[in-house]
Amino acid sequence: MGIINKINEKSGIIVGAIAIALILFILGNDIFSNNPVLNVFGNKVAKMNGNSINTREVDEIMKTKEYEYRISYQKEPGENERYMLDEQVWNELLNRYVFQPEYEKIGLTITDEELTELTQGSMIHNIVQQAFGSQDFSKEKVKTFLKQLDEAEDSEQKEMYLNRWAMVLREVKLARLKEKYINLLKKSEYVTNEEAKRYYKEQNDKAELRFLYVPYTSINDTLIKNITDDEMEAYLSKNKEKHKVQDLRFVDLVVLKYTPSADDSLNTMTSLANLKEAFRKAEVDSVFIKENSDNPSNPRWYSIHELPDPVKEKSSLLKKDSIIGPVLYGTRYALFKVIDVKQDPKDTVYALRASHILFRTDVDKEQARKNALKVLDSIKRGADFADMARKHGTDGTKERGGDLGWFTNTGQMVKPFEKACFDFRGKGLLPNLVETQFGYHIIKITEEKTNKKFNIAVVEKDILISENTKDLLYNKISGVYAQSKDTSAFKKAIEKEKLEFYPNNPVEKNARSISVVPEAREIVKWAYNEAEINDVSQIYNIEDKYVIAILKGIREEGYARLNDVRSDIKARVMNEKKGDMILEKLNKLSGPLDKMATDYGQDAIYSVASDITFSSGSISSIGYDPGAVGVLFSLKENKRSKAFKGENGVVILELVKITPAPEVADYNQYKTQKEMSRSGSTDYYAMEALKKLADIKDWRYKYY
Repeated sequence: MGIINKINEKSGIIVGAIAIALILFILGNDIFSNNPVLNVFGNKVAKMNGNSINTREVDEIMKTKEYEYRISYQKEPGENERYMLDEQVWNELLNRYVFQPEYEKIGLTITDEELTELTQGSMIHNIVQQAFGSQDFSKEKVKTFLKQLDEAEDSEQKEMYLNRWAMVLREVKLARLKEKYINLLKKSEYVTNEEAKRYYKEQNDKAELRFLYVPYTSINDTLIKNITDDEMEAYLSKNKEKHKVQDLRFVDLVVLKYTPSADDSLNTMTSLANLKEAFRKAEVDSVFIKENSDNPSNPRWYSIHELPDPVKEKSSLLKKDSIIGPVLYGTRYALFKVIDVKQDPKDTVYALRASHILFRTDVDKEQARKNALKVLDSIKRGADFADMARKHGTDGTKERGGDLGWFTNTGQMVKPFEKACFDFRGKGLLPNLVETQFGYHIIKITEEKTNKKFNIAVVEKDILISENTKDLLYNKISGVYAQSKDTSAFKKAIEKEKLEFYPNNPVEKNARSISVVPEAREIVKWAYNEAEINDVSQIYNIEDKYVIAILKGIREEGYARLNDVRSDIKARVMNEKKGDMILEKLNKLSGPLDKMATDYGQDAIYSVASDITFSSGSISSIGYDPGAVGVLFSLKENKRSKAFKGENGVVILELVKITPAPEVADYNQYKTQKEMSRSGSTDYYAMEALKKLADIKDWRYKYY
């Protein structure tokens, strides 16, 4: 409690100091810049509940969030964390202008006593638990922290403790106010006995029916004449509330990724080669590695099968004090120095390298054996093993001449195969076939078994792209850019230069990335603030690539235009027309439903169904169609509906009977279920309703 009071006492001073600093900052900016006085509050970023929010306020909140991040994680936020901080800033604005006013309006508060209970007492909030280690949280951790805060003598350390605790208190207050607000709304939920009874009946009344169903898919699309834009526009106008859309821009991206040139690779290899002798003579390898390697790691012992591939391929050259390299190793060059070699006679783990040719026995075992013996004889008489493997092999190793690489005697291979290999002495072709569960194998030992271990030190140099190469690549994409005034020539240049092309990417106004471009915020701002249809952007230098954007489409917020939803609307209009065709044919028929189905033809489905509940929203064979279920439960027994268009086809329903669920003495459990069903979404819908009432305008895309 004392700590909270101390923070409350200091908060006025802190807020006052911040206010004075901000005033000086604003006045200083006005005095020493040419900005008009009227612009001292920055440009509008958003509007909430009639309150205009400017860039200065957003920047101020961002500075606070960055500071809180540094306190929490003891490091500066990187680009990946920016997304999270942007979202936190927006949530802070929502709290400030949408949620907090609502809490204040109805008198919600958090007392100091309540806050103490939530942070130190018997009602520890989960935010506090997360702040002090959710996996192994205890009150003692909080007490220890507060004790350190009280006893801290270093002013900087004390300020850090105070700020961290103030941050926790603030987050707890905000979370608790929201919880109280939601709980008030949930408490206002009430389910009557009649509602509970109806809820029970919707789940337990069972309908039995006969039906005739003709799916839309029974009519071939080619039978529908051309669907005109006017027809689709009419359908869209009638159903526009189902097709609300947000702002979108559609952009094509032309991408040229930086790739090191042959000269860059040669320069890297040469620089590493120049270190070879110094590396050989180095007395302390770990120090040399730390000073000269782009990816320093301490020397370590390897079994032969664990060695990096470039060294494994040269295993016969691995002797003490030898150096392998420079060799290409992924995206870098490397030098491998053998510090020492040892062979422990007590070590029973051996490794060897072998190739094989597999003849599968799952079809004709005897024929597989004959084929294998024939090939084995050819190899003994001089045929090349790798050629024979490529010609006769039946597994994934055939493309590499049967090579299995290095493996150990620790169960990596099936037992008969492993035993045959490790019982063999030296290198060479095994004289006999080896049979396993997979078939017959011809085996050749290409590197004899060994239990040697090697102490290896590695110096690596990444192949970096030079400024000269970047300039050449820039010139390349600039040449393409020069063709941008003529769309046809532009596309030809893209193809000629083999640039990556990503067409028609949808872009939201607050997006941070587009397709393969992760840091595309500048492109997004260009697309929303400057570009017109078919405009070509400047060349952007983003991370490891050059990017050109072309604005191909604009969709404004509101109701969808036909081109935005053309394929969906076309499919729906097509089903409408199919439905009309089916109705026209059905309406000429009469009699029992099964007879009508026969008269209609093979596309009509007649069936019966039972145990259909109102809450299920579906009928077997017809599928999910809540409208059809609603029609069913509105019918009287032995009465038939008119033919109507359902979700998936045209339907005629005939109710046989409804078996009412038995009355129960107590509907409380259904009342509870209904209340839980409603309250489960209260949190989301309440917050969304407040945001909608606040009439939020979001213009962040103009500035950030």
